[in-house]
Amino acid sequence: MVSTAKRTLEMQLLLGPEEALPVSGTFSYRSDRPYEVEVAFVSRGATVATWLFGRELLLDGLRGEEGEGDVRVWPFREADGQRRIHIELFTDDAVCELSVRTGELAAWLEQTAAIVPPGHEDRYLDMDTHLARLFAGKC
Repeated sequence: MVSTAKRTLEMQLLLGPEEALPVSGTFSYRSDRPYEVEVAFVSRGATVATWLFGRELLLDGLRGEEGEGDVRVWPFREADGQRRIHIELFTDDAVCELSVRTGELAAWLEQTAAIVPPGHEDRYLDMDTHLARLFAGKC
């Protein structure tokens, strides 16, 4: 049986030093895909992008700067003292900067840890199924 954790978190799309646009991020986790988190970014009721993140990247990003390549994550404190997580996404054409409240992301990540404890992902991964999908061209 597949266990899941799904939650929509209110995020900010950072447009400049003092300018941000609200965006929802629907974070999804599945026990049969224990290493990854899917985030669907929704603006004005439509999904504008979907990204896959390593769950470990998000967990580590709660404590310090993590990531290289397409995704970087780190904690920061706003001028008013509010703690947030900064998520920076890179494509060939652009950089997208987002932030989410630390407490909300941490609470959701705790739900994923209750499903698959960090460090035990290999016990939940059905490698035969994933290899069969890969060889069938369905990945």
